[in-house]
Amino acid sequence: MKKGLFGKISKKVSAVVLAGAMAVSMVGCGGGNATQGGSAPADSNTASNSSADTGSAPAVEGKKCTIGVAFYTDTGFAVDSTKAYLESLSDTLNVKFTYTVLTQTDEAANLTKIQELISSNVDGIICTMDLGMPSIIQECEAAGVYLGGYLCDYDTSYNTSYDQVFKSEYFVGTATDGQNPDDVTIGNTMLDSLVEYNERNADAPITHVSMAIFPVWAFPAQSTGAEQFVAAVEEYNKTAETQITVDPLDEESDVLAFAPIDTTYFAKHADSQAIISFAAGSAFVYPTMVQAGVDSSMKLFTTGFDGGEDANFGTTGKGTYQQTMVTAPESITYPLVLLLNKINGVSFSDQPAEAERVSSAQYVINSDEDMAKFQNSCFFTKDASKAMYTPQDVLNMTAYGNPDATYADLKVILSTMTIDSIK
Repeated sequence: MKKGLFGKISKKVSAVVLAGAMAVSMVGCGGGNATQGGSAPADSNTASNSSADTGSAPAVEGKKCTIGVAFYTDTGFAVDSTKAYLESLSDTLNVKFTYTVLTQTDEAANLTKIQELISSNVDGIICTMDLGMPSIIQECEAAGVYLGGYLCDYDTSYNTSYDQVFKSEYFVGTATDGQNPDDVTIGNTMLDSLVEYNERNADAPITHVSMAIFPVWAFPAQSTGAEQFVAAVEEYNKTAETQITVDPLDEESDVLAFAPIDTTYFAKHADSQAIISFAAGSAFVYPTMVQAGVDSSMKLFTTGFDGGEDANFGTTGKGTYQQTMVTAPESITYPLVLLLNKINGVSFSDQPAEAERVSSAQYVINSDEDMAKFQNSCFFTKDASKAMYTPQDVLNMTAYGNPDATYADLKVILSTMTIDSIK
């Protein structure tokens, strides 16, 4: 993939982490302390400003605590790699992690799962689903348990329960799986990947494509992305030598009700050379392509990674996949750091008054070279030693571990988790 602003941003993040490491190493020499905040009182095990009165070095370890993580499923690359990353942080951050699984349809069942976590004496919860959040946040408030989000835009709460959820002192915010609905870029990304494919294959470019999305009520960003893609193609065609035709979305065949596309899709898009699937193509599009015998003649530009896509990616195998994109498991660092600050009774000096939902950069994999990099990532290997941030790096991002750490810098890390950031 062609590279953008990552170089400049990554230098900023590296500088932040380095500054944090220096600050931690200098705390015994009179380093400053984080601004106190949040509703949880600091106790004898909590990093605090009390050392300013005694002259001793402020604690760096932080309060021993337990954080529950409520995933949307119990296994898979995203879940397994996130667990591996979190477990690698456990000793340094003094945190025990415990896990549960939510449902995508049963609000009462999810509330029960959260209640079970609270009953097990967790200090904080990271939740991957926005279903029944008003009831869940009430439970957290009553128990004094903080809650953050991961891989979820909390769009329902944002639009229908903002005051109750985002203004709650117990909700720290969420790291979205890609872009928020009001910050969509995926349509432009899809066109960029298509154009780059055509540049590499100038003798046989893709000139006719179709699309697939999940229902708008569940994934509004996908519908917005599809509209953005069409608009971007129209603009591109104004000056491009190689024109691209986009079939309009067919409500019956192209909007996937969480079931694989039907084989009738290909008859309705008989001239299509590639499918631009904003929906998870590995699970919902590719199997039907194989079944219909078009996986050699059509290309797939999609999202998600379930395993095995690399065998037919780029110039490998049948070359069906020409783009996929996923969110790095390290993006859970955002809610984790904010939860740890709350639990330790501190806050950033520039902490906003209300919780935010923050878009995450993604690994956009659209070439053989990108796939080779991706195969060395924590996501693909499920090996925490491949993670972008070490446990000490994450400690340096907290307000109690690094007096110079800021909320602005924490947000920056979400914008730098691109394919170029893989070590």
